Amino acid sequence: MPGRNRLHMPRLSQIGIYVKDMEAAIAGYQEVFGIGPWLVMEGETDYCLDRGCEVTVKGRIAMGYSGGIQLELINIVEGNNLYLDTLGGREEGLHHLGFEVDDLEERLGACREAGIGVLQRGTLKQLGMTIDYAYLDTLDTVGVILEFIQTRFLGFKARQSPWLLKPLARIQERFGFPPGRR
Repeated sequence: MPGRNRLHMPRLSQIGIYVKDMEAAIAGYQEVFGIGPWLVMEGETDYCLDRGCEVTVKGRIAMGYSGGIQLELINIVEGNNLYLDTLGGREEGLHHLGFEVDDLEERLGACREAGIGVLQRGTLKQLGMTIDYAYLDTLDTVGVILEFIQTRFLGFKARQSPWLLKPLARIQERFGFPPGRR
């Protein structure tokens, strides 16, 4: 098969799920499946290019772990909603599979060479983390959107690993931020 393994995908690190009610989803994952603690981030993108147009997206993201795989719960409260646009008429559900990369630009260059476009690309900055991401236009090709994620913590290359995010989540739970977490 021509082009087989051209992108040399790294290990799967994240499953992205769009939810209507963040608190109910977190409670369900914690109570039913024992997944938690959850690090919750609220805010807007520092930069976002959605299907070729620069936009601002406001939302909430919660990150928890099952083993070494991060579950990312996503809820958009204002702005373009690529998530709902790509869920095939459903109001919530599986949105993407995420792969952490060291060099986002290099990976996107390989995607261009392979004829794979980018649906949305953006930057989020919260809690000392800078997260650059790109959702690839792979829904028709492989049945799900694939995401590349490049993270820096305090300016240094980092992975969104449980040892980094779980302590932050526990601090949030203890002190009740963002509002509504207690």
